[in-house]
Amino acid sequence: MNGKMIELKDSKGNAYQTYLSHPKGAARGPGVVIGLDIHGMRPLYQEIADLFAAQGYLAAVPDYFWDVERGEGNSFRTTMKFPTLVGVTKDTMAHLKSMPDCNGKVAVTGFCVGGNTAFIGVSRLGADAAAGYYATRAHTLLDEVPNITRPLILHIAEHDHTYPDEERDRIIAAVKKNPLITAHVYKAPHGFASSSVDKDAQELSHKRTFELFDTLK
Repeated sequence: MNGKMIELKDSKGNAYQTYLSHPKGAARGPGVVIGLDIHGMRPLYQEIADLFAAQGYLAAVPDYFWDVERGEGNSFRTTMKFPTLVGVTKDTMAHLKSMPDCNGKVAVTGFCVGGNTAFIGVSRLGADAAAGYYATRAHTLLDEVPNITRPLILHIAEHDHTYPDEERDRIIAAVKKNPLITAHVYKAPHGFASSSVDKDAQELSHKRTFELFDTLK
């Protein structure tokens, strides 16, 4: 591992654990907040953060499930508190901006439920760019499309088991109305860049994300 677990506090003073990985090969770089999937913090997300750090970003993975217990299937699917996800993402963005290794720019990315925090990062939280991987609630956030004033990439599974194909089509149609949003559809399953890896889709989606986030350097 390139990074380490640290403790941060939200705006109300509640402590939460965060994996922080410092940028390699550069004195300072953009901050990137990485959103967890429903299975929570585990070595996979430390590896993802290290991958982003290797590209020159100050990468942080906050545990936004700190205030709930695991539920059905030993995941946070039925217990998560979406406002906590949003609040912790916002507070982690602020923490990154204040760190010496950050150049003052912050992006948000995430996988599964974390992909939703990427969407909200540019619609509500003032992120400089975002990339959401198979965001499970994107179809419920489409009324926020007009609010997005910074670049957003959506990496979408062609047939995502978390919502029907009709919702996929609705997402794609809605985001076309905002030129700052780019939607890419991959012939790969939900989780293709993290938990259910399809190597070709993983590499291509990361390439597109890095190309966008590199504009913040």
